[in-house]
Amino acid sequence: MNSIKYWIALERVQGVGPAHLKEVYSIISSVGVSLSDIFELSENEIKNEFNFNQKTLTSIEAAKNILNNISEEYQKIIDEGITVTPFFSKNYPDRLHKILGNSIPPILYSNGNIDLLKKKGASILGDNHISSKGEFIAYMAAKELAARGITVISGFADGADMTAHRSSLECGGNTIAFLPYGIFKIKIPELIKHVIDEERFLAISIFHPETGISKYNAFARNKILCALSHAVYIVESPEEGGIFEAAKSAHNLNIPLYTTEYSEYPKNALGNKKILADFGGFPVRGKRLDNLTLPNIDRLIADVKFK
Repeated sequence: MNSIKYWIALERVQGVGPAHLKEVYSIISSVGVSLSDIFELSENEIKNEFNFNQKTLTSIEAAKNILNNISEEYQKIIDEGITVTPFFSKNYPDRLHKILGNSIPPILYSNGNIDLLKKKGASILGDNHISSKGEFIAYMAAKELAARGITVISGFADGADMTAHRSSLECGGNTIAFLPYGIFKIKIPELIKHVIDEERFLAISIFHPETGISKYNAFARNKILCALSHAVYIVESPEEGGIFEAAKSAHNLNIPLYTTEYSEYPKNALGNKKILADFGGFPVRGKRLDNLTLPNIDRLIADVKFK
């Protein structure tokens, strides 16, 4: 029996986190049963058969009480063609387990090519109100990554995010869009509608499908986005806010961090100087090609491909 909806129900119980879920999975896997089997038992039967503590027993009973609601949501998930990837799935990225440990998002909701999660990728991030120069840099950096077979990872906001997705898709590359809200809330912008290819695009959310956008969700999303990335390039960042916090997350997680070094910084790129000085970010400078000045991301590409 498919047990995914049972894991969704258990994950929704207040106080149940990734470490707790991993423990439950380890115990039931060791005796060859699924979570759906457990839900068929009474609390006393579970207590007698399994080495669960009282917190786990209480959590399972609470999950049983919301299972009907979860079943309705799960049917909608299936109807809309959304892929649900729990932490124990073979499709769940090993990199998230390695980098985040017990801080992983237990369940991923996605639409598109789930195999992209296994490919090496780099993040291209920037402020929503990125400068025209920064927009050009984001476009050309994503184009270079696509040419090198590196998946572009970004958020799904206007500005640098959407520019990076569009560039990679236009140039035949792969791209992963991390949503700061639930997967049911996604709307594909006109800017990339004409270049979307389901084989080369993945929209993914770590939140319950009906979750709305919030500042906290954006910050939490950025940490996961950085953890999946083999390098993070902050094109332009203000001195505070979500993009600056993403740089901080990359630094704290020991992900190679890059940012644009300008001779004169645009208004919404003043955080770049702090990223260079305080977080050990590597500067991305220009290189001349024909009559253009392009972002030199050779070192970033080496970090992704060879580390």
